[in-house]
Amino acid sequence: MRCAIYARVSTEMDGQKTSIDNQIDIFKGYAAERGWEITHIYTDKKSGTKSNRPGFKNLIKDGKEKKYDVILAKELSRLARNGGLSYELRDICLVHNIHIVCLDNSVNTIEGNMQNFGLFAWLYETESTNSSRRNKQARRAMAKKGKFIGSIPPYGYSCVEGKLIIRKDETPEVVRRIFNDYLAGKGMDTIAKDLFTDNIQTPSQVANKKNASNVWHSSTIKKILTNRHYCGDMLQLRTETISVTTNKRRTMDKDSFVIQEGTHEPIISYETFNTVEKMLKKRTKAATAPSIHLFSNLIFCEDCGKGMWYKATQKGYRCGGNIRHGERFCLNKNPLRSRDLEQVISRDIKDLFQIFKDESLMRSLENKINTKKHQIQEKLRNSEKKIFSLEKKKRSYIDLFTEKVISKDDLIELKISVDDEIDVVKMTMIDLERELTNCSNENYLQSLKNKLEQFLAVEELTPQMVNTLVDKITCSVNGEIRIHYNFENPFETQKEDSNLNG
Repeated sequence: MRCAIYARVSTEMDGQKTSIDNQIDIFKGYAAERGWEITHIYTDKKSGTKSNRPGFKNLIKDGKEKKYDVILAKELSRLARNGGLSYELRDICLVHNIHIVCLDNSVNTIEGNMQNFGLFAWLYETESTNSSRRNKQARRAMAKKGKFIGSIPPYGYSCVEGKLIIRKDETPEVVRRIFNDYLAGKGMDTIAKDLFTDNIQTPSQVANKKNASNVWHSSTIKKILTNRHYCGDMLQLRTETISVTTNKRRTMDKDSFVIQEGTHEPIISYETFNTVEKMLKKRTKAATAPSIHLFSNLIFCEDCGKGMWYKATQKGYRCGGNIRHGERFCLNKNPLRSRDLEQVISRDIKDLFQIFKDESLMRSLENKINTKKHQIQEKLRNSEKKIFSLEKKKRSYIDLFTEKVISKDDLIELKISVDDEIDVVKMTMIDLERELTNCSNENYLQSLKNKLEQFLAVEELTPQMVNTLVDKITCSVNGEIRIHYNFENPFETQKEDSNLNG
């Protein structure tokens, strides 16, 4: 009788490899005692709940082609811990007259022992489901204790007993370089290209992954720039597998994320991380010029909302909408001189620093910060009301479905639409809460004073300074500019009377 051996372990750990070898040795002895000819040996190092196992796929394929007469396995769970896969294998074997023999005597079709097949198939899948649930519970408990539960620590860190430790090599400095380059106005593609040119090891190489590439990609840069671990916090369990029978993952609700602050030594400051986060949002919202200049990705046309592009011939910035689509799209074709804008910001910084020497103006600043605080609190209350209203709307759709007013497809579409709205409101609330924290910080004014004093000592503005201080700049068709700073400005710089057309 032609015999096919199937051996499987769940992981690629060295100890598991020995288990496969042991299984095969036992099968060879079993087959030899019965005079069976071993024609095929199939192995896998993956969970039995998954169907995308190369060895298992070949076992099925060859079975359909009648390349063997009997399958020999340690137990049914080695073949499949997924009820669907178990029954698929059973049906293929029945159609093609192939026997299944499990050494634990749970299934042996040669001896007619098949009556408990369904019971064992159900038992093994249930066992896997329960094991998966326990594993998720254990991982969540560890995450809540501030332990890192990922398989590979973030680039720049190593993991020791669940705690992230800054590596003693070049990788932490590479992380700082990536953040500083982005703050300086470089795009993710440019940063990736520079790192590749400088022969810096990629995260895959540092993690010793198989076939690790030495090429940096913008997606890798973005992953680093958006990773909150770098400022000392843990943000985990953002996704989970849908079930034990698939590798597909779903994004969890933000309320289910596990966030623990200050669990390890940061590589990047909160201020740097938050500034980069704002820049990422702004760069996503508007197309900007490919060239990098001092105010790239910060200046927008007030009339059409498009980013303004630097034009070397005019030594300033022009509305991207006007350049790309013409006056029919936007009439704003006035250049905003870069040098003039630098002078305005430098003057504002100096003027603001003088406020700290004037008690009355300081009180004015404190009042403005308190006013801002109350405005943010009101916006948060309105956001909460908005979420409550949207949740109510979602419940009303369910009622319409139960009353057969709308179809199931309509319900799913409407629910997704409302959930998207809720996500937008929640993201807005996160930004508002961050602003509220800044306004409530007792050291805010002193921190702002120190920051301005530091910048006053620099003779020329740098992209990093500009991105730290300025949220965005808008310019109208009349040449009027508005500078929106990242801090509460007591005289709220609005240059309606400044014409910088030159």
